Amino acid sequence: MLEHSRPTGRDGAQRRGNVLPLADPEVMSMVEAFAPGNLKFGVIGAGVQGLSHARCAAAAPNCELVAVCDLDEQKARTAGLQCGARHVFTDYHELLALEEIEAVSVVLPDHLHREVAAAAFAAGKHVLLEKPMATTIADAEAILAAQKTSGKQLMINWSNRWMHAFAQTKDSLDKGELGEPLYAYARLNNTLYVPTQMLSWAANTRLPFWLICHRYDIARWYFGSEAKRIHAVCRSVKLRSLGIDTPDFYQATVEFENGCVGNFESCWIMPESMPYMVDSKFELICSEGYVNIDPTHPVYQHATHNKQLDKGILFGDVMGVPVGFVYQAFQHFVNCCLRNQTPLITGEDGLQITRALVAMVESAETGQIVEL
Repeated sequence: MLEHSRPTGRDGAQRRGNVLPLADPEVMSMVEAFAPGNLKFGVIGAGVQGLSHARCAAAAPNCELVAVCDLDEQKARTAGLQCGARHVFTDYHELLALEEIEAVSVVLPDHLHREVAAAAFAAGKHVLLEKPMATTIADAEAILAAQKTSGKQLMINWSNRWMHAFAQTKDSLDKGELGEPLYAYARLNNTLYVPTQMLSWAANTRLPFWLICHRYDIARWYFGSEAKRIHAVCRSVKLRSLGIDTPDFYQATVEFENGCVGNFESCWIMPESMPYMVDSKFELICSEGYVNIDPTHPVYQHATHNKQLDKGILFGDVMGVPVGFVYQAFQHFVNCCLRNQTPLITGEDGLQITRALVAMVESAETGQIVEL
């Protein structure tokens, strides 16, 4: 209900009626939710995540989806038709050659980011790079070097920072409401569907790059510190029996330079009979507080005679329009490009996180503690 009698702004200043002066911070924050301009956009990779990026580009009011590219022409055409792209390509060089495109999403398998991201920067494009940044330190360093040479924006798309529970926890930490963060426990799992059906390239990645990276990014964001010492273990039983050469699970204990400790675990062999594909848990112990986040809840139940699904409400489509943290992360990148502002998650962040993820894999494979 609008209050019409002597309303005031945040600074206590009175307003006339319910009309807010243009300089009012509340007005400016509403106006600035979308940076002025129209960013011409291309999406490279039209798989599950790539289609999501294309839908976000089509929905953003200050972005125009110009082109979609995928080696699979049918996937590229499907995404282009669904999202209204004017061009469809099977060769990313052709997409990058379009001068009107100002920014691209690179949404490819984990181990294929370097060449395409570097080419995009060489072509003068801003880059939204789907997580992880890379699976080797050399690749991450090369991507960052290409970005610095180009002077364009680079954001690594760890979109979970835009989940309201994680974002609000960061706000509470910044306000001092929880005291100092001390310890984080983070679990992020997938069902067997992911490595056996969703990803044809599961053997080319490892869980620290696929899943743990999400929660490591959150913990590092909260701790404000880099990894100092890492000990990790992994085991290969189920997926090896199916002919997929990648471990079933990883567990990593990370000591940070400021004394904080994180315990991270992931698997992707949970039974497909589970009511959700993602299992998640995040606990944060602080000197003056505690946070318990389970992003899979709240959910709503969706049942047929064959199976019950617990459907989340963190992202999805409402009346055909994408909403939630996936879209919000994309919109943040678009705004940063149009305003020439540094994104929340930079290439430097990506490189530091890659160093830690590579150390997890090394420790698990060698059985040794890795010092960074």
